[in-house]
Amino acid sequence: MLASVKTGMKKNSRNFAHGKKTFAAARCIVCHRFDGDGGATGPDLTQAAGRFKMKDLVESMIHPSKVVSDQYQAHVIQTVQGKVYTGRIVNETGNELTVVTDPENATKFVVLKRSDIEEMLPANQSLMPAGLLDQLNEEEVLDLLAYTLSRGKGRGPNFK
Repeated sequence: MLASVKTGMKKNSRNFAHGKKTFAAARCIVCHRFDGDGGATGPDLTQAAGRFKMKDLVESMIHPSKVVSDQYQAHVIQTVQGKVYTGRIVNETGNELTVVTDPENATKFVVLKRSDIEEMLPANQSLMPAGLLDQLNEEEVLDLLAYTLSRGKGRGPNFK
């Protein structure tokens, strides 16, 4: 993919509108905010160009579990009753944890009393599923990357 980026991200070669459509079609928008739209399960990608090098962005899209920010870390929680929940902790109080159990639907959550938790460990896997780019062709991935790096501006140097 990095070789494709070197040749395919030439000045004025990418399509902003197609990148935006691909961001939605690949379901990135469900979990990631971009230019004011989208979900909050994953990081806001509007400023990705200022935070990530191209290699790191590509790597995180292909191998989402390689590096996961503590802010978006999922946890595996086992209760004393033997139930196991996997999700992102979105609220903690002295006595309770609120855990979103479906990264694509923030209304699916469970509130657990700390006294009911037997074990809680960071999950080994990112909430972002692996293989999301598998459904895309090379041009779609390149437009998606250019869009992600655009900061929401369709007039950047990468676009026609």
